[in-house]
Amino acid sequence: MRAWFVGGLLAFVLAAADVAPARADPPIWRVRDADTEMVLFGSIHTLPPGIEWRTAELDAALDGADLVAFEILTPETEAEELQMVLPYLRYLIAEEPLSEVVSAETFARVQAAAERQGYPVQMLDMMKPWAAALMLDMAAEEALGRTGDLGVDTVLETSLAAGRRKEALDTDALLLASIKALSEAGDVEGEEMLIEVLDGLDDDELDLTLEHAWVAGDIKAIEAEMKDMKLEAPRLYQALLVDRNHGWMPALTRMMETEGRVVVVAGAAHMVGDDGLPALLRAAGYEVEGP
Repeated sequence: MRAWFVGGLLAFVLAAADVAPARADPPIWRVRDADTEMVLFGSIHTLPPGIEWRTAELDAALDGADLVAFEILTPETEAEELQMVLPYLRYLIAEEPLSEVVSAETFARVQAAAERQGYPVQMLDMMKPWAAALMLDMAAEEALGRTGDLGVDTVLETSLAAGRRKEALDTDALLLASIKALSEAGDVEGEEMLIEVLDGLDDDELDLTLEHAWVAGDIKAIEAEMKDMKLEAPRLYQALLVDRNHGWMPALTRMMETEGRVVVVAGAAHMVGDDGLPALLRAAGYEVEGP
């Protein structure tokens, strides 16, 4: 599976490393003006066990922060989680069954994959092709040991002391716009995504290359994946990265104007290239240091 597709929609994932580097040094950027320092930490949303990524530099930044911002905040109850998800469900459901909009060969592969994963094929049959691809991909990654519970964002948010100020960058409107943009993928484009996921489901171990680069602070491999994503999946690239990055800028500039010390934890994919947060903040006139 393409690294830029793994984990799909809002839990954008990079692959995990098999050998830990000698020193953990995930990418950090520092944004400054006259009276504010903002630390940008490029994260990974889902991880397998055994990846050591926390550093003294990150912990010091968190300890001194007046505010910690994440892409989204973890719902505290099942009711809150359901309330978060419900508005988006209708954009995943298709008017016609999946079995009628993809080829017979593709749907037979979907059935076989669903049976192997113990996933109800009837549920997949209700979904648009891109959404079925997302569900199969996430289930496969979880079966191989990669979970959101071990992801950087979840670990850091749950480790904050009670009462610490935290904020979500994604608004309901931004999340809804992302889902709508993805739901506009046609059946042909969606089936292409589905076939790509199905082609990768035979892998019986995690692809471990990019995480090694991330833990070592080497962003070149991440930048290369984002360039591939921009060329091969422009809709995903625009909806998941570009539009959200620009949508977060009003909140980030407000923080720079009103806070003293801020830590922003967002996916490493949001940090690289001309569309990344460091580039956008630099263009807005702030001093930005980083890899």
